[in-house]
Amino acid sequence: MKYILLFLIIFNYFFAQAKLNIVTTTSSLQALVNTIGGQRVAVSSISKSTQDPHFVEAKPSYMVQLHRADLLVAVGLDLEVGWLVNVQRGAKNPALLLGNKGFFAAGDYIQAIEVPHKKVDRSEGDVHPLGNPHFHLDPLRFAKVGLALANKMAELDSDNASFFQENAKKFKDKIEMQMPLWKKQVLATGIKKVITYHKSFNYFLNRFDIQSLGTIEPKPGIPPTIKHIVDLISLVKTEKVKCVLNENYFETSAAERIKKDTGVNIQVLPVEVDMDYFVLIQQMIRALMNCAQES
Repeated sequence: MKYILLFLIIFNYFFAQAKLNIVTTTSSLQALVNTIGGQRVAVSSISKSTQDPHFVEAKPSYMVQLHRADLLVAVGLDLEVGWLVNVQRGAKNPALLLGNKGFFAAGDYIQAIEVPHKKVDRSEGDVHPLGNPHFHLDPLRFAKVGLALANKMAELDSDNASFFQENAKKFKDKIEMQMPLWKKQVLATGIKKVITYHKSFNYFLNRFDIQSLGTIEPKPGIPPTIKHIVDLISLVKTEKVKCVLNENYFETSAAERIKKDTGVNIQVLPVEVDMDYFVLIQQMIRALMNCAQES
């Protein structure tokens, strides 16, 4: 009996060692890896679902995570530009550096929106010169990333290549199946215009034909001034805006000030996936429903 137990311990150890070890920069990418890899990968995320992924402290523990990893999955489009390079350098794992086999930038596989047509500088706030990096909130773009990610995982673990690729296709197929229902639900809300705190939701809004009339931030990463809030109050009244979408990692005091003068509905929403991608999209749609019902 003890020999059988010893065999199982050894077998489980080597099986665990054989799993592809993946680290992601966001919880949304972690959820995508889980969907594609299932029990055949080990995956962890550096940032949590309640954190702003633009600003993450480059902790030594993250460097340890990367040192042990086979693959680093990043958003790209300069989302992590302020911190990821320091973590990569500290990890002492050359395979995970930009351009090497253990690095995957999801943004390389989609067409970004809001790409500046001129050179940008710091006077314009935290503008992303490569475009808006929050593409995961467009289901069709995220499905496309899933297919590319499965191919990268297959390169590193050829034994499970077909498993990864089939799961990515199932994810894409499920999204395509849900899209007509999601569009019908959004259309039924009658919401056509919103205000947001940051530009985090713009891919979702574009996909579902909702116009973002402005942001509470006067410029990306810049807190609102009194004048800017007054201007937004006027805009909400003039355009009869029913909904303000406020990311859960940004404070809501400015949104509350706008609500006080206009009665507009505020919905505080997660930007990143906690456990399930389809739940995140449904939360977005539910927020629009709430705005429609309470206006």
